[in-house]
Order: sequence, then C-alpha cells, then structure tokens
Amino acid sequence: MNKYIVSAVFLLLGICGYAQDFKSDNISYKTISWIDFFNKLEHNPKLTYFDIRSAGERNDNGQSQAFNQGKIRGAIETDFANFNKYYPEYLKHKNDTIYLYCSHSKRSRVLAKQLADSGFVNLVNINGGLSYFNILSDTEMPYKNKYYTNNLKYKLVTPSNFIRALNNEEFQVIDIRPDSLYLGKASDERQNSFGKIKSALHIPYDKLKDNLMVLDKTKSIYLFDNDGNQSPGAANYLIEQGYDTNVLIFGLSNVISTTEIKERNFLKTKYQFILPEELLKIVNRNGNTVIIDIRSEAEFRGTDKAAWKNIGTIKNAINIPSDNLSNEKIASYANKTIIIYDMMMFDGELFKYAKKLKEYGVKDLYLLSGGISKIKESIYDHQNITLKSLLDE
Repeated sequence: MNKYIVSAVFLLLGICGYAQDFKSDNISYKTISWIDFFNKLEHNPKLTYFDIRSAGERNDNGQSQAFNQGKIRGAIETDFANFNKYYPEYLKHKNDTIYLYCSHSKRSRVLAKQLADSGFVNLVNINGGLSYFNILSDTEMPYKNKYYTNNLKYKLVTPSNFIRALNNEEFQVIDIRPDSLYLGKASDERQNSFGKIKSALHIPYDKLKDNLMVLDKTKSIYLFDNDGNQSPGAANYLIEQGYDTNVLIFGLSNVISTTEIKERNFLKTKYQFILPEELLKIVNRNGNTVIIDIRSEAEFRGTDKAAWKNIGTIKNAINIPSDNLSNEKIASYANKTIIIYDMMMFDGELFKYAKKLKEYGVKDLYLLSGGISKIKESIYDHQNITLKSLLDE
C-alpha cells in the first residue's frame, strides 16, 4: 500500500475511530473548555485529571507523528484502549471530580459515558482535546507555558502563526511534500486537493539532504505537508543539521479546517473549502444554493446499521449518494452554487465526487471542510451555538 495512503488511513482512524457523540454532554458528564479547566486548576492544583491517550501519543513517539503533540503536566496517564487495565486507577478517584482529555475529545466522551454507566457521577470532558488546545494562540491560551510540555525537538506551529510567517523575512517556509502531491498529480484525489503556497520553497522530504545549501541558518524554518505526518521526520533531520525548525501542526489540512477562504488567499486549493461559519453565511444570503449530502441513503435518513454513522443532516440538503451520481442528476443544478458534504471529509469519496461535478460543468462548487462532523464539533466543542440553525434535528 502507498505510504501516503497508509498515513491518511492512520490519521483517519486516529481522529475518527471513535464516533463523536454529543448526546451525553452535560447529562452523563459535564463538558468544559480548556480555559475553564485551567482556571479551575489554578485555584486547585490537586485537581484530578487524566490523559487517556496512548503511551506513544503522550511520549511523542507514536506511530503517527502528527499525533505527537505533547501533554499537560500533572495528568494521571492511562490508555483508553485498555479500559480494564486502568479501571482500578479510575476507581481510586470515584468520589473525586474527574477531568478527562484525549487528542480530539472523542475518546474522552466515550470514556466519560462508560464511567458514568459504571456509577461515577463527577465526570468532566475537556472539549476539543489536545489538538484544539494546540491550535489556540498564546493570547487564547495563556496557561500554555505553565502547564504544557512535550518531548519534541521541533516546535509545533499553529495555523495562525504559520500564516503570519508567510512573506516574513525572519522565516523560511518549506513545502516538503513529494512532487506528485505538490503538483497535484498523485493517484489520491484528496491528496491532490490541498494546492500550493507560492511564497513557500518546495523541497521534497527525500531531497532535503541534497538541498541544504538553499536553507538559511539565520532564519527559523517552517515545514509543512498535507496532514502533518512527514514534516516531523524532516524537522528532526534539520535540527540535527543545526537548523531552528518548526512544524505546522496537522499540515495544510489544518489550515483549511480552521481558516476562512478570505484569510487564506495565499493558498490556491484545487477545490474551494468552506467552514461551517461560511456555509451559514452562504445559506443566509444566497437563495440559489443547493446543498448535496453525498452519503448513502441510509446514513442520510439516519437508519444505517452502524449507529455511529447516523449523525444527522444539514437542513434542506438533498441526498445524491456518490454511487448514484450522474450528469443527468446534476444537470438541473449545474448553474447554481453547489455545496457538497459527507460525514467528515477524511476519505477520498468527497473529492472524487467534486472531480465528477467539475467534469459535469459545475462552476460554483464548495466542499464543507470536515463534513457534518465539523458542524457538530464547532457547536459542541467550540460552543458556536449559532450553527445549530444549519442542522435538521
């Protein structure tokens, strides 16, 4: 299997292996933000909180390097994947208020519900997990220096800091993707879709050694790829060569999923990606919009046998499953603004669908970044309640 496909699959499993279910929020357990958690920790240093990620994630030596993103000091370390082994550790604190965090607050929600079903009553999920914590700026997360630590040789860069580094003479931004991805000629349509940054220097990972002479040791190096899986290895190599090196956390996919189109005009992507907030604006101002749900009819109707796939739909969306797409079915919508979405935009199906729509003559096309899962994440993890109006529930 192609190594880029392996990385994408591993990333998909890591992020989406545990379906995000918000139904138990503030019912079986409480949910709070990172800032609220640290405010409580400031007033009570003996707070009981668990890091429930794998040992590899916590120690920054996990198989998927994109998920090596440090940890919070003072956490009790357990592993969600081995509940029976660590249950006695949770049991020691059954009468305490227990705070749980993982990488994306998916595992922490599942574990909180599991413990609640076992008789625990004071459980708190920290919204967004460490991945959300790590994209917050120093202003948004003033406790980072005090409580955060990692074993990484390189520095992790948030999308906002990465954007500020572009066209700044103090930094040298390097695109380390292979030629096939940089040029958009790989066999994987998803990997082809992230575009390129004109101001970035393109040096493929496997050619870094032969191109060190073009790197400037007086500048801070910023590395990026599509999903953040290759840059860590490249960063470790450059650090050994004496370069001050930084890595864009979760790569260009993170930029696309956290910044609006108007804020990333430096990145020309193959398709137009929009955030839930942008979808809301388009829906409110454009009566010539068609929203297409590309999932199966069962998923669209919420009757799929796999319950985790039944996560709702976007209001007024029509369902044209990818295996039923044809030029005839799309012809009446070709001159409209078309927005397509799936569950979470991590497999290649949405991108294949977009490619077909372009072939059918659709010109005004948008892909909802992160799918319907992103809308729910924005509502429940990031408390953007206004987005509830997008959902048919």
